Amino acid sequence: MRVSIFILVFLITIHMSGFSVVLQDIYENAAAGLGYDKLLVLHGDSIYTGGLSITQAKVGIKGHGAIIDLMGGTIAINGNAEIDLDECIIINGSSGLYASESVTARISQCTFYGNQIGIQFMAPSGMIEVVNSIIAQSTQYGFACEEGTIRTLHYIDTYNNLQGDYVEWCPG
Repeated sequence: MRVSIFILVFLITIHMSGFSVVLQDIYENAAAGLGYDKLLVLHGDSIYTGGLSITQAKVGIKGHGAIIDLMGGTIAINGNAEIDLDECIIINGSSGLYASESVTARISQCTFYGNQIGIQFMAPSGMIEVVNSIIAQSTQYGFACEEGTIRTLHYIDTYNNLQGDYVEWCPG
């Protein structure tokens, strides 16, 4: 029995370690598609590493269950930009998603786990919609936004976010 478990763990480790890809590289090489300036189609059997910076672009990320290990970074989007983020597992970030300025963000069926802040939306002239997603185990907040932002949150499970599941900051 012990040998079987060891072999299973060994095979999973080999499988997972062979499929790590830098997320920023995927973004830089992505083509336009489905109405996006950049369309990133990820593979569920791969791990994508590092953060991502998006400015002034319309971007779609179709995750298919892929893990994005931000390794302390973030998916940062700013300017007059849009992001559609579907079916991703986003871990180990300073913020899983950080948006500022005039960003439009749509997040569906994603899990934000083990980040400092799951989603940080500081776009007073933008809007965010989060649907069917999980935000858990953040060392600070699950969902943080600036007062007055337009946000629509449907069917979100938030739990074990150490300083609170939701917070709204008032500019000063």
